[in-house]
Amino acid sequence: MKKGLKITLIIVIVIILLVASAGIIAFTVIKNRHKPVPYDMENAPKEILDIRDNLREKLENETFTWEDMPDFIIFAQYVVDHCPEILEIVEDWEGTVYFDISEQEEDMWFLIGNDSLIIEIGNNHPTKYDIFITYSFETMLQIMKREISPQKAYQQGSLEFEGKFSEVLNVNQIVEITAATLMGTYNEPSEISDNFTITADERDSYLENGLTLLPYMKIDIIPGHEGEHQTATPAGGKAIIVDNTGEIVYELTNSAHTVHQFINATTVAMGGQGGTLELWNYKKNILESLEVPGGHHAFDYNPATDTFMVLEYVYSNETWDGLPVLYDRLAEYTREGELIWEWDGRTHFPFNATRHTSLGLNQTFRGGADWMHSNSFAWDKEEGVIYLNVRNVDTILKIDYATKEVLWQAGRLCNFTLYDKWGKEKDSLFHQPHGLEKIGENRFILFDNDLFNESNPSTMNITTAQGYSRFLEFEINEEEQTMTEIWSWTQKNDSYYFPESGGDADRLPNGNTLGMFGDKALVLNLRDPVFITEVTPQGEIAWELTIDGVNDTYFWIHTLERFYEEPIIDMHTKNVNLTTGKINLAFTTWNSYKIDAKIPAVVKILVDNQKVYEEAFEFLPNWQSVNQSIHLQDIPNDAEVIQLIIESQDGTQYIEELYNNQKTNSKFLTIGLPIIGGFSIITGTIVFIWLKRRKEEGKNSPAKKY
Repeated sequence: MKKGLKITLIIVIVIILLVASAGIIAFTVIKNRHKPVPYDMENAPKEILDIRDNLREKLENETFTWEDMPDFIIFAQYVVDHCPEILEIVEDWEGTVYFDISEQEEDMWFLIGNDSLIIEIGNNHPTKYDIFITYSFETMLQIMKREISPQKAYQQGSLEFEGKFSEVLNVNQIVEITAATLMGTYNEPSEISDNFTITADERDSYLENGLTLLPYMKIDIIPGHEGEHQTATPAGGKAIIVDNTGEIVYELTNSAHTVHQFINATTVAMGGQGGTLELWNYKKNILESLEVPGGHHAFDYNPATDTFMVLEYVYSNETWDGLPVLYDRLAEYTREGELIWEWDGRTHFPFNATRHTSLGLNQTFRGGADWMHSNSFAWDKEEGVIYLNVRNVDTILKIDYATKEVLWQAGRLCNFTLYDKWGKEKDSLFHQPHGLEKIGENRFILFDNDLFNESNPSTMNITTAQGYSRFLEFEINEEEQTMTEIWSWTQKNDSYYFPESGGDADRLPNGNTLGMFGDKALVLNLRDPVFITEVTPQGEIAWELTIDGVNDTYFWIHTLERFYEEPIIDMHTKNVNLTTGKINLAFTTWNSYKIDAKIPAVVKILVDNQKVYEEAFEFLPNWQSVNQSIHLQDIPNDAEVIQLIIESQDGTQYIEELYNNQKTNSKFLTIGLPIIGGFSIITGTIVFIWLKRRKEEGKNSPAKKY
């Protein structure tokens, strides 16, 4: 090989390696989010170090009292004044954080401004604040000792907050860094590499170019406590969007929202973990906070009224087994946070001790007797009803929006008769389900977790449960009061069993079902992968993304959303005949994103950029199909370009060229000429090399003698 060619090849290889390395480094940066690191106190004054040691000893010996708080404030103030990570957090941040510590006469607050943070305690707390956090002194000590994180305290119901979620997460980071510095504890972060694997990819069985939005929550497994209920620790999260190759194409860092819903083609509403709802424009990466409570588990948006319906916890004055009864309510808010409608379970679905203990269980949550634990609802805005999935009694309620009356209850211990897909009568079709959605007339789909299923005794104990979670479609017949299984899919693999805390099943435009088996890391402190699986109506896996963990870091995903960046169309008939001047089209179309509401749209035909046809229509809720046909005549026979355009209300377009004479006329220029030119160059090169070799052979051959 000649020297010049060798150098060229080396340069190309080096460039390839550099590009690949850069990609790996960028991916690693995306994946890593380190746990709070203690601030280095090596140069701290002896007075501060003595305070730290004294406070640490008291916390370890459980002798720390409120009288020690002034010393803690001195120590914490030193940390926030000197720690570079905290100073970066408070840079350009103006606000007040108020900590209401129950059972104490004094409170604590942060004053943030001028790139600094001031910590104060006392009775004269600010009357105006941006973030409000309330917990007991006992919970505060647990956080200081790093026995639990603020996120874990919220999950357990021992901490509540109000305010912008992104700012609450920043407060969480400040508190955790201070606590880690006080206790001197730090766990090395896991190096998260490429833990996304496409484990099924049948391209002919799914719509390509789809994107999937996930809440990507980091979970720290506690070694030595595997299988113990609610021992793992949430460690921050983000919202990510992946394509069908498993590549992260968009992300929002530092987000702990677990529920996402598109309100238009580029904007996602986020909530489900308290605080307030936020809007994320994933294209522009712009975040906006609303005054609407974030609620728990589920919310829905009504584009016709620009309002949000949120699922919220409410406690009653009644008690069961010494605990207040925990209910749910549905509350509808304007974008500004004004409450305009509510349905309260305390009034319309009163506690029933027989049903609550019918499985021999007394479920509790957030310090209450967990009567309902609703986790999803379908708001049929056309019919004026809401279908509420009440998880803990395996029941669907149909609620009249106008009267708030419960029209019927269907599920376990209800009046409806339940049938599986073989026509066999069942006590219940689902057990502790999630993700209820209405997908057609009297048709619904949900994720059946299969927990506390009396027909499978092992599922009656969460720590030892072995069952089969599944996607389940069923039909309601109100007149005959029946609920009938229509379709279901179960993977007979223990790894796909997701007994508690999440799960999803969405019907896609092509008839496939996309769902998520979100692992047992959070609930049972187990090293368990997440499976995001798309299956065909025949039960074949069309596409699957597996998200694994690394060492003691795993990931929990509560729900998901599939979407596309333009409306979807399935063309059945396409006849364009310029000789007769006729166009005949028949097609089915869907919006680019799933929403439980009708969305205005328009279909157009353009001939040489002149509109010859326009018809308004509406995309149907939850990707129900819209069938359309177009029959036109008198189309000019000299037309050059004919286009079909499907345009949603927000301007998102699907454009298909039905005819392009310009391309036909230019084929010779764009295809034929380059081929001929290329062939000519290749032929000429070959002839040149052949002649050159013949000439050299002539020079080197012996002279003929005559």
